[in-house]
Amino acid sequence: MTAATRRRYGGARLLLFVLSAVTASVEANPAELAGALSLDAAISLAHRSRAETRVVAARVDAARERPAIVAALDDPVLAPSIDHKPVDPMMKTDRSITFEQSFPLSRIRSHRRRAAEADVDKYVGEAGKSALKIEADVGQAFFMLNERRKTHATLGRQLGLARDIVKLAAARHAVGSAPQAEVLRAEIEVARLRTRQAAILAETRAAEAMFNTALGLQPGVPVPALQVEGIQERLSLVPGLPAALETALRRRPEFRMTDAEIRRARAEIDVMKSMYQPMVMVRAGMADTMTAGRGYMLMVGVSVPIWGARLRAGVREASAMAAMAEADREAMVRMIDGEVAATLESLRGAVATNLAFRDELLPRAERAAGSAMTSYASGGLPLASVLEANKALWSIQEEAVMAEASLGMAWVRHRSAIGHFGGIP
Repeated sequence: MTAATRRRYGGARLLLFVLSAVTASVEANPAELAGALSLDAAISLAHRSRAETRVVAARVDAARERPAIVAALDDPVLAPSIDHKPVDPMMKTDRSITFEQSFPLSRIRSHRRRAAEADVDKYVGEAGKSALKIEADVGQAFFMLNERRKTHATLGRQLGLARDIVKLAAARHAVGSAPQAEVLRAEIEVARLRTRQAAILAETRAAEAMFNTALGLQPGVPVPALQVEGIQERLSLVPGLPAALETALRRRPEFRMTDAEIRRARAEIDVMKSMYQPMVMVRAGMADTMTAGRGYMLMVGVSVPIWGARLRAGVREASAMAAMAEADREAMVRMIDGEVAATLESLRGAVATNLAFRDELLPRAERAAGSAMTSYASGGLPLASVLEANKALWSIQEEAVMAEASLGMAWVRHRSAIGHFGGIP
């Protein structure tokens, strides 16, 4: 077997290995979705599956190498030289070789290390910001899918009730107590609900595709049932404003990023001030001349930082950048405080709306629809009153589902504002 053939077979084996690994990882994803999927489990799965997590992790790993790079000495210079080559071939050539290294007399290398370490914290903050966005994406997709599925189930119950009305109207028509128009009118409601149910089913599939995308999976992966038992109680826990602000101050990655910017700016000030100090250059080597033979050389030089205007401008520039970073942090504190307060009030409003639908509006609408059906069966009410009562019930049922979804979305916005999707410690 030739070398080219071996290379081709080796490349084919490598390609098959990669494809099998990818296939195994794709096939492993649906297994992780077995059983009811809770919001916490969905967030954990997204952190493991989303490519953005690997991107920010690689960026942080790269930034952690930067302090060692910027704090190192400049590369030394090894310089062989022919100092004099006589024309006469009988005469000896003067040669030399030197080794040169520069050393700063200030702490500029340690200050540069501090600036690079501040950059590491900045990238860690960006990683936290990316993780927070992933959690918000998953939360929004979770509640949107739950709303679509609940709406579809609600339409199924509404369709069953509409068919009961058709049967009741047909029974009354059979005994001559209701005209055929009432049967046809009731059948129109059944057809309308079937049409809406088909549209909601398509929207549910779209929501499932978006949910899979938020999890970092293929859009066609089957999505199991969502575990939502007791989730409304968790969403309805509204913290006080001081506790929420304290959590935001500890959890929001933007604070870590702005603190890192301030530390970096201050380190850059020290770097520019260190440039007032000279650098030492040491050069040592050997020489071989035709007159003196072999010998050694040593040179020690010191840089002279005489361009004070440039150095002072550098310090002023770094000081201005530090002032800008501190002002930026102050502005961010005000912005986040307002965002936390606004999302907290929105969450309170969503909780109140959801409780009103669950405890007040929905039970009353169910009682009204049931009473109308009973009166229609006994001939006490016309079909229009029954349809009106049931339409009111259906509308309130769908609004209750939307109110629950709005509560989830308000919770996601509030948790994004405080920078934490778990329980407030």
